[in-house]
Amino acid sequence: MCEANVYLLENGRKKLLLEKVDRIIPDEADTLLIENIFGERIVLKAKIVDMSLVRHQICIKETKAPSISKHRSETWLEPAVAHGHFHAGEEVIVKVFQGRNMKADLSHTFERLEAFVCHNDEKRQLLIPDINNNQELNLGPEQDGLTQLYVKNEENNVIYYAKIILEIGHHHHQKLKPLGLPLEIIPVEYGHFHAGSEYGVIVLKNGRPLSNVNIGVTYTNISYSDYPHILTTGDDGKATVFLTEPGNYLFVTESEEIVSTFTLVKNF
Repeated sequence: MCEANVYLLENGRKKLLLEKVDRIIPDEADTLLIENIFGERIVLKAKIVDMSLVRHQICIKETKAPSISKHRSETWLEPAVAHGHFHAGEEVIVKVFQGRNMKADLSHTFERLEAFVCHNDEKRQLLIPDINNNQELNLGPEQDGLTQLYVKNEENNVIYYAKIILEIGHHHHQKLKPLGLPLEIIPVEYGHFHAGSEYGVIVLKNGRPLSNVNIGVTYTNISYSDYPHILTTGDDGKATVFLTEPGNYLFVTESEEIVSTFTLVKNF
């Protein structure tokens, strides 16, 4: 047997983190994906400090992640369906959340929310109802193809943008244009991505690639208090993350008094 137990070093003591680990994958953001033979996974920002395969032990130590948002909050969008896409002619409903690290503040109400739908180079504004202190955006029966939806929310002199790409129908692969937001995260290439894939994004500020900016990356039902991945854009504004979990992913970045998010809707 070649599995090992992974221990977390805390204040000089070892704490068992995961038993019978058979795979550890580091990424460029110094994040470790740790998986055992039972399919249990842990993702955290850490480094390996000791490895003894004869004793079947690996010791790791958490590392401090750079700050993403001084405002400690973001707005984001998620589809109201579990399967990740909509059928042609189906009502397209999207939920809007405020919180951090995909942990929503369900008591939050939006007072200055605007929403816009972009399809085939046409843009229209949505009317926004308030449903049980949460926002639900009903786009109606959208046309077949890819639709981009974004919202703008302003609170306490901070402007929040949130964007999502919605697939209406199946098997769409096309290059999408940026929406022209003051701060925007766009995919390098739209396509179907699953756990085990690499995914690239670009950060644009006023239409130009923004270099050396941090991007927080998180996913649905995360159990950790902070973002499991912290990326930094290169000179071309690009950054890449290794997708480890099924479900939706959220990308978060900030510049000056703007916080912007992009929701990647994963295919199951």
